[in-house]
Amino acid sequence: MHFIKLCAITIITSALCLAQAIYESDVNFRIEPGSRTCFFEKGESGHILEVFYQVIDGQHGDLDISFDVIDPNGVKLISDYKKPENSIIIELDYDGDYAFCMDNTYSVLNSKLVFVYVSIEAPENKKDKAAPITFVDDAGNERIVEEVLQWMGTDENGKTYYLDIEFIAESLLHTLKLVLRARHLLDRYGAAKSRDSYLAVADTFIVDVWSAFQITFMCIIGMLQVYMIKQLFNKPYTGLDKMY
Repeated sequence: MHFIKLCAITIITSALCLAQAIYESDVNFRIEPGSRTCFFEKGESGHILEVFYQVIDGQHGDLDISFDVIDPNGVKLISDYKKPENSIIIELDYDGDYAFCMDNTYSVLNSKLVFVYVSIEAPENKKDKAAPITFVDDAGNERIVEEVLQWMGTDENGKTYYLDIEFIAESLLHTLKLVLRARHLLDRYGAAKSRDSYLAVADTFIVDVWSAFQITFMCIIGMLQVYMIKQLFNKPYTGLDKMY
């Protein structure tokens, strides 16, 4: 049981290191026509910034948006004008708040729904260790968690064996990274699926409106034809009275 606790504590400590080294965020923004929306994320010098944005709804307009990435000094690192989507990976040069701005001021009638994914990751040589963690042991004493690299035990035959916990932690952390990457890909797939759904709804709306217009026009023409035919039969004929 003590071995399981130590393994769990070691893995949790490593996971906290990974959580401190990687920051991820994904959110949808509705940008109203004629407006500009910005949000901020904190970055550090030397960290890797990955940004992905995609316009998933344009309200019967074009699927495009102007997207800017601005550093803490006010300098534009990225400036995209009226693009449907883009993926950006850059290395940060300064510590501070980075601005991500979406501009829809060129649109007069149509708002834009934009999916944005932001990931800030420290390079391998700059990943700091997590702060010390305390826990309470079975005796009720508070202790500081220490990283366990190897466990020594004795099997049923009395032979001593050694188990490397660091290898297990590294394997689990690698799996965690793959899970985070898979979640990122699923988020992008979900955004693409939402965009296709909005496009399908917009196309269906256009078809429904056009069909309703055609049906209404046909009904009006049919009623007009019936009215004109009835007028032909209701008109009195006086030619026979003059002959006799």
